[in-house]
Amino acid sequence: MTKVIDASSPRRIGPQETRTASPAVIKGTKVLLWAVAAVALGLLAWGRLPLLARRTVWAENGGVFLRDVLANGDLMSIPLSYDGYLHVIPRMLASLAHAVVPLQGYALAMSLLTCLAVGAISVAVVHLSRSVTEAVPVRLMIAAIPVLLPIGPHEVLGNAANLHWYLLWLMPWLLLYKPKSRAAAGGMFLAAFLTAASEIITGMFLPLAVWAAFRRRNFAAPAGLALGVVLQVLTTLTKPRFSGAAPSDAVDIPSVLLGFGLLPIGSIWHADSRTLASNIISFGGWALFIPCLLVVALLAYVLVAGGRGLKLTALGALGASVLCWVASVVLSGSTIFNYAHYTATDWATEFVYIRYAAAPAMFLLLLVPLAAAVALTRGHVNQRTAFAVAGMFVAFLLASYLPASTVRDAGPSWSAGVSEARAACEADPSLPTAAVLVAPVAWKFDQVQIPCSELRSS
Repeated sequence: MTKVIDASSPRRIGPQETRTASPAVIKGTKVLLWAVAAVALGLLAWGRLPLLARRTVWAENGGVFLRDVLANGDLMSIPLSYDGYLHVIPRMLASLAHAVVPLQGYALAMSLLTCLAVGAISVAVVHLSRSVTEAVPVRLMIAAIPVLLPIGPHEVLGNAANLHWYLLWLMPWLLLYKPKSRAAAGGMFLAAFLTAASEIITGMFLPLAVWAAFRRRNFAAPAGLALGVVLQVLTTLTKPRFSGAAPSDAVDIPSVLLGFGLLPIGSIWHADSRTLASNIISFGGWALFIPCLLVVALLAYVLVAGGRGLKLTALGALGASVLCWVASVVLSGSTIFNYAHYTATDWATEFVYIRYAAAPAMFLLLLVPLAAAVALTRGHVNQRTAFAVAGMFVAFLLASYLPASTVRDAGPSWSAGVSEARAACEADPSLPTAAVLVAPVAWKFDQVQIPCSELRSS
């Protein structure tokens, strides 16, 4: 007897059968999880900022970026240069903040958007660092570095004007990773281009870009970096930062070397500059002995026990840290970095942490997860122990989660300033603009002239 099957009736799934999600659903779920992780890390970073710091507009965020948005519009202000360089991503954040929130919330929006950008960078590096190691605990340690950097809240975290230090951290990871599809390659090109078009010092990674292009046949990110650097060089040639020759002798070599020990290394160990200054006064150079010894020990372990890839990565991290510090200090032309000539009074009253230490400190911290990767590879620790090491590393960074002080502690509050400016415009209908103060006080652009028409409508 032939059994007739009704094709129109729904097919029942047997007990041994399971439904499988489509590749598109799986990919979409992964993207959603990455986005959630980026937001979570961004909020974790934002939580490190004191309340007044979140409500303060710092330097270029108001005196340059917002000023240009008000004068030229949200889109037309993005490609403008300032101080000889392009600042594409920070200007994009300023335009976005101005476009989506009322003017009174600009400071909060900028600090939050910048922290979310740092969270996105951390998540991106978790993925990109597969080019160096597949070990999950090691990559989680790498992800924690930008968000929990001890010196971060002092000046750079939540500050679009200083987001470029985190972009410097991102660039080598973009260059090391080889995309697996054309879409991914396009994304890598765009990310590298925008990063380079926001920070001219990314040009120091051009040798790595050449190596990635010719040895690994990875052309996307190197091409983006090259294009961004070309635009930066053209900008600085046509609109130079310095009217004459760039200063090169404002800081002597001993001060540059001592500064490297004090800030990139010392700020990891002592999150509060006042503590380090006090130790320098009491103990001299011995105050830096243990932090410097740990850096040397980590580097030595990786170079002795690590494989070729990890050795090169460790040397690259050290080189990036040193080069970034030296370039920043020398090109600054500021005598504040003459640490070799500080007196006891100078240490007590003048020594403070500077934003230039942020990127160098991140590259130095990378030596810790690299050492963990070596220990895993050599069998010195197992996977479970590696997760414990990652936990201790995160706990060490969390010890300085809440900063002792930041440069934005004194305000001024942006929202209060906008309220006062609006009141001035309403009191005098003929007034064309009103000024709102930004930090720091007495900076060359320490106020933003806002049209009264915008203040009345916001």
